[in-house]
Amino acid sequence: MRRLVPIALALLVGASPLGAQIISVPGRGLQREKTVSLTAGLGLLAVQGVFDGSTQTGWDFSQALDYSAGAEFRVSRGAWLGVTASYANMSLGYQKAVGSSVVTTDAHVNVYTVGAQFAMGPGAPGFHQVIIINAGVIAFEDFRGGGGRLPPERDIDPRLAIGYGFGYGFPNNLEVFLLQEAGVAVHQGEGLSGSDRRQYQQQVTRLGVRMNL
Repeated sequence: MRRLVPIALALLVGASPLGAQIISVPGRGLQREKTVSLTAGLGLLAVQGVFDGSTQTGWDFSQALDYSAGAEFRVSRGAWLGVTASYANMSLGYQKAVGSSVVTTDAHVNVYTVGAQFAMGPGAPGFHQVIIINAGVIAFEDFRGGGGRLPPERDIDPRLAIGYGFGYGFPNNLEVFLLQEAGVAVHQGEGLSGSDRRQYQQQVTRLGVRMNL
């Protein structure tokens, strides 16, 4: 019996650190990852020229400032899914055939994009890459020039875009990013012949901020 007592005490002493290791939880283990992200950006938008068959007019766009915002939810580590929207007031040469000549009118139009977006890379600390895939629509609304409204009243086309850039995450959950996005849209085919081009490209270079909540 006397021999068993020292052995039991030794086992208890040796087990104490082991038990403490099993029960203890590191402070970082109790922290929750950020699951919601809000973004805002300012970019330079360029849209390829479009010929609209329904009005028999051509739209020759100039570059314009693009304002964007979005909300995303984390679906896995480094992967986000959400919605984005943008707005730009673009100048354009509005071209209309009159007889045997083409008349160009200086005009403006509101350009909107709305899409579902999948992003890889945001939310990481420090310097990191950002890749996005955005699928949605681009809309042209309120053509105006020559002292009045111009047709069409509204035009909406499906759009797909891919973007690549870089971001930097700060310890306070704020992130800045620079992104180059390239998109392609398909215009409606009313009034177009089989040889007329329907697809047109868009490019935007965007500087933005992201807040992870």
